Amino acid sequence: MRKKKSKIALAIAGGGCKALYGLGVGYKLRTWGIKINEISGVSAGAASALMILSENEEESIEYFEQLLMRNKSNFHTSNLLKGKRPFPHESMYRRTIRHAIDFEKLKKTKVKIYISAIRAFPFKNNWEDYYNQIMLIPQTMQAVILDDKDKEKGIQGNRVRKIVQDWDLKEVIFTNKDIKHAVIAEQLVLISSSIPPIISFQNINGEYYLDGGLVNNLLLEYHDPKAKKIAIYYEETTLFGKKEECMQNTYFIKPQRKIPIHTFDYTNAKGAREAYEMGKEDAEKHKDKLYAFLES
Repeated sequence: MRKKKSKIALAIAGGGCKALYGLGVGYKLRTWGIKINEISGVSAGAASALMILSENEEESIEYFEQLLMRNKSNFHTSNLLKGKRPFPHESMYRRTIRHAIDFEKLKKTKVKIYISAIRAFPFKNNWEDYYNQIMLIPQTMQAVILDDKDKEKGIQGNRVRKIVQDWDLKEVIFTNKDIKHAVIAEQLVLISSSIPPIISFQNINGEYYLDGGLVNNLLLEYHDPKAKKIAIYYEETTLFGKKEECMQNTYFIKPQRKIPIHTFDYTNAKGAREAYEMGKEDAEKHKDKLYAFLES
């Protein structure tokens, strides 16, 4: 197997279940022996990044697949009557993260980690918190769903961007120094993935956070500019607005056909497995060109 001494940075875009494609690509890169010096992830891309560093890709997809097989609906009306959350996503996502991330490996890794989230407003635990949540959450959820539909058509939606501007939301990048113990590692993935009410509003260190993909779904800007970058994403709209300099020296990998699962579909075990396997297959198709890029 060919080896490469260059610094390699791997960036994985967010996209809910679509990020299983990135997990499959990452698994191949790792098992080929490609040396990753930096890794970044947004939302579910952050979960995939930490699973790759934990070397638990195969076990992770198997575990998640089993959870999806047992879940029959993306909205449980009966839970409303019991005073429970109607969306099953957060519990299933949290369980998968907890099962799949090896904190001891993360603690020892020399790979630089970048995870993004959006700081919304301070946690005050009073009526002002409640008012901000009931105003921001419905707006954000609707904007995300409508923008996601636009992305499926190759259109760049601007609803989320307007909310970010109107509410003065700020991007925050978490790194290795923030991952102090296993609970924090889990929490950072959740705050990077927070899209209420599917994944609830998360707070940490006295601040509320939302999904990092609301501002930037592929963190190319934060990697060493001298490093060769491998970027995994799912829609062309992810690259809209990116500065040319941050995309230089980058090898891009995106699905060669439509990913067989929707962002928030936690009932489709077959689609989840196919998305992961598609990532592995596409990585194999890119292998020769990818090595040529790394060796250039």
